[in-house]
Amino acid sequence: MVQERSHKRIVGFELLRLVAMLMVLMLHFISQTGSLAIPGTELTPVRVLGGLVESFCIVAVDVYVLISGYFLSKASYRIERPVKLLLQILFYTILIPIVLHTAGLAVYGQDAWTAAVYLLPVSMKHYWFVTAYVLMYLFSPLLNLALQKITRQQLKITILTLLFFTCFLKSVSPVQLLIDNAGYDFCWFLMLYLIAAYLREYGWARVNTAAKAGCLYLVCSLLTFALHIGLHLIHERTGGLAYYAAVPFHYNSLLCLLAAIGFFQLFRYLPLEKHMGRKGTRLILRLSPLTFGVYLIHSHVDIQNRWCGWLADIFGEVPQNAPLGFLWRAVVGVFLAYIICLAIDAVRKFLFDRLAKTLSRTIFAKWCKLADEAFHS
Repeated sequence: MVQERSHKRIVGFELLRLVAMLMVLMLHFISQTGSLAIPGTELTPVRVLGGLVESFCIVAVDVYVLISGYFLSKASYRIERPVKLLLQILFYTILIPIVLHTAGLAVYGQDAWTAAVYLLPVSMKHYWFVTAYVLMYLFSPLLNLALQKITRQQLKITILTLLFFTCFLKSVSPVQLLIDNAGYDFCWFLMLYLIAAYLREYGWARVNTAAKAGCLYLVCSLLTFALHIGLHLIHERTGGLAYYAAVPFHYNSLLCLLAAIGFFQLFRYLPLEKHMGRKGTRLILRLSPLTFGVYLIHSHVDIQNRWCGWLADIFGEVPQNAPLGFLWRAVVGVFLAYIICLAIDAVRKFLFDRLAKTLSRTIFAKWCKLADEAFHS
């Protein structure tokens, strides 16, 4: 069983949470600016570089879920967590269209049906990640009960069997499998949850140092890039493999999963407490709870197709034949958007913390406490 100091684990994973969300913004920037070679598009220098950056950032979603699974698999179920999560989601889904409409900008919700994405964000899949994540969290008490009873060998066999259908087959199949959703669903999140629980409890002997983990991440990311370019060139010449050319960037592809595990283990074993210092550690722990707000803001239905355009107004459009021009716009623009979103969610967190003190004395808080006791009895 893996032994590690709590302080190291918290700092490493909270920093990883920050890095993963920055990667998510980069992925969305590359997609929104047409800086990725997809079947039917020309393989420009910028798209080659965009594919390289994408290959190293595609692990972000899997890593973010692995972090959650790592902690939730040992945590007591508390009903207030999904309640707080839902309130945070509604804060943005409702407030953002009001602000944009007030500013004279068009919003998505123009009738009862389209406006439902604001009021029922989980059920209407306003954010696919949120829907999958919330369902995963609601399943966590059942998963944790099973994890308490299952042996190491049973858990390993279960994970490998599930991976055969959810990951291995789709990674080699040139046609899309009907059960496959490219990792954009809570079934894949449950898979990641089990993997994270296994890594926490038993580790992985082949990737049990920062050096080994870093090598796994580097090799798998480079292989992803090579596969991406190779399949694109084959498609250009033959017109075939249009679906398979996109597989390297699916969250449940084998290379993406292995790279994500490598990146996850890298931050797990890095001796960050020796280098960050107290101020650095304090800053990381203060900023990491704001990362989910970054996602909720920039992926909002009324923001997701606009924020890269707003950056273009500041830094100019991404040139397709100037890789360095793309790179500095991507780095500076994405970092600027990241900082702005963090600052906005810091304000939201301040308001919610004050609200939580008020609600702690209400009947609703007592109901939540009784619900929690039902899971702890």
